[in-house]
Amino acid sequence: MSRSRGNRGQSYEGDVQHTLLTGGILLGALLLVGLAGWWLWNYSQSQSLKTPLMVGAGFDVSQSVTKEQKQRGVAFLNRMIGVVLPSRTPIKIWRYAESLTTVHESRPLASKDLAKVSRDTIENYMGKWGTRPDKVMQDFQLYLRQQSGRKAILCLFTDGECHSADETRTQAAQLAQNPQVVAVVIGPVLSQHRASVENDYYAPLRDAGKLFVFGETDALDTLERLKERLHALEN
Repeated sequence: MSRSRGNRGQSYEGDVQHTLLTGGILLGALLLVGLAGWWLWNYSQSQSLKTPLMVGAGFDVSQSVTKEQKQRGVAFLNRMIGVVLPSRTPIKIWRYAESLTTVHESRPLASKDLAKVSRDTIENYMGKWGTRPDKVMQDFQLYLRQQSGRKAILCLFTDGECHSADETRTQAAQLAQNPQVVAVVIGPVLSQHRASVENDYYAPLRDAGKLFVFGETDALDTLERLKERLHALEN
């Protein structure tokens, strides 16, 4: 009889120890998860941009631009909003060919807020003749005056074709001299237009260190360089 009670006592003590050990392991795991979450939050805070920003995005919808190229432009803008810009950054979107149309203006919380705008007014829009990026650049400068306390990024999503070389260079020179403008992104540029984009139409921006051009394969590299440029403003 006494031997039986001893076995039951040892079994009970073993169960208690096992329960305490399991509880300790779970508590330790929760503490590790909490510390990891705290570290990630602090890291994200240290990496987030503090400089107030604004964005203008012009989409070339001329007939030389394919739907796939327009989708690449949309993808670049979405990724820029998702991983580079602070939420609620003011953004204005145009589509252009020979003429210019404003299609959206808001402060999106995330790129998904622009999904319908991108799909209905850009990707599925039937193109027109002509390519006048200077009209976007001119309207962008009016937008700058409405957001005078913010640094500005202009994106021209285009294959690189331009039917207004002199006017585009003039607008590029004005943006290059404007301290509010920190970057002008152009792409996805076709290889046959890249030299003209970098060395002719937008050369003043290149000389000012504000030009970021991407083609069919280097969009992510360009986005990373843009991110580095924006973080440099924090110092």
